[in-house]
Formats: sequence, C-alpha cells, structure tokens
Amino acid sequence: MDILITEVTEMHRGNYCVAGWDFASARMIRPLPDGYNWTAELIARHRVAPSATIRIIPRGTPLARPPHRTEDTPIDISNIANAGTEFYDWTGPAAPPAATDVDAGFEGHIRHNSEWHGARQGVHVLVGAPCNSLAAIRVQRPRLSFIAQFEKLRAILYDGTARFRLPVSSRTLNEAWRQDGLPAVRQALPAKAIVCVRLGLTRPFGNPPDKCYLMINGVL
Repeated sequence: MDILITEVTEMHRGNYCVAGWDFASARMIRPLPDGYNWTAELIARHRVAPSATIRIIPRGTPLARPPHRTEDTPIDISNIANAGTEFYDWTGPAAPPAATDVDAGFEGHIRHNSEWHGARQGVHVLVGAPCNSLAAIRVQRPRLSFIAQFEKLRAILYDGTARFRLPVSSRTLNEAWRQDGLPAVRQALPAKAIVCVRLGLTRPFGNPPDKCYLMINGVL
C-alpha cells in the first residue's frame, strides 16, 4: 500500500500516531507497526512526516472498532519504505477529500460539553458512533487561531457554522510551540489563504469512558 501521510500526532511516552490516505482504496488509514504506535526512531528512519508517501504491507486483522479504531491497520514493521515523493496541493482536486464542516466530517455525531466565549468546548463523539475517527476541513486561514491554555496549545477553529476550542495533537505545531511559543506556531502554518485542517478523535475518555474527544491533528 502507498500511503500519503496526512498527520503525525504526539502520544504518551515519546510515541506517535501516524495517519494517511490510501491511494488504492481511497480511504484514510492509521498504520500501526506490528499493531503498535510509532517511535521517534522509526519515524526518523523512514522520514515519516505530513506530505511524504510511504510504502507499507498490511499485516494481521484490521482493528476496526468505531469510532476511534475505525481506520487502525496493523502493518509489517520490517517492510516500511519512504516512496520519495512529496505532496503539496492540499486544497486542490488531487488532495484527499475534505468535509464541508466539522459535524459533516464525523457524519453528524459531533457533540460538546459546554460553550465559553462563543466557542464549543469538550467537543466529542460518543463511543460506538458509526463514523470515522479522522477527517479534514478546508478553511480560510483567518478562521484558525491558537492560544495557550493551562500550559497546553489550543486552537480556535471557525468552520463557517460554529466556533470550536480544540486541543492540538500535531507533532509539528506542538514542537514549534515548545520551542518559541505562539509566534513559532503561526510561523509553522502554511502561507496559504485556505488551509486544510486535519481532525481526529482520541481514544475513549471519561467516567465511564464513553467520549472520544476531537483534536487538531495538523494543518496543511
């Protein structure tokens, strides 16, 4: 399988989650080396980053369990190769598809816990909802901004219908923020009038763990 990498997100203990577009089946997948998350060493070895293309071999049974594991696909860790191609036209006709707004990206299952200063917070999908866990929308660049809240990076996203305050899981944006704060985050964004915002759901949280929360996985 040739996979166009769309996002690399930070997990716990120095591990990362990688997602991308499967050209052949025209769907998003989350490749898991031998069924696990990616390490920093494995990502560096294969030059895995948004816009790169990697060649992989599926291995074992897909781990589909909606919504978070819908795209999970175990792959052979010994057969990963960088295809040496880069993709840049994220708002063009050849790009992976994008939804019209956040709710449409998750098939109408988006909910939120509260609203603060006009922005929805605690945005989530309930466990078991029949939808994907990965989506994208395209927005005008001024409709996306970033703030620091409780020592974490947050995004304020207006999708044309509603405003959302969302945690940021993007490796690129979080590393920029830790290095030089919000100015570095803005510098790391594409210099485009319209950007592609990658969205993803967490694993279940709560007591009981019945909510998969929405995050910004990247901006392309």
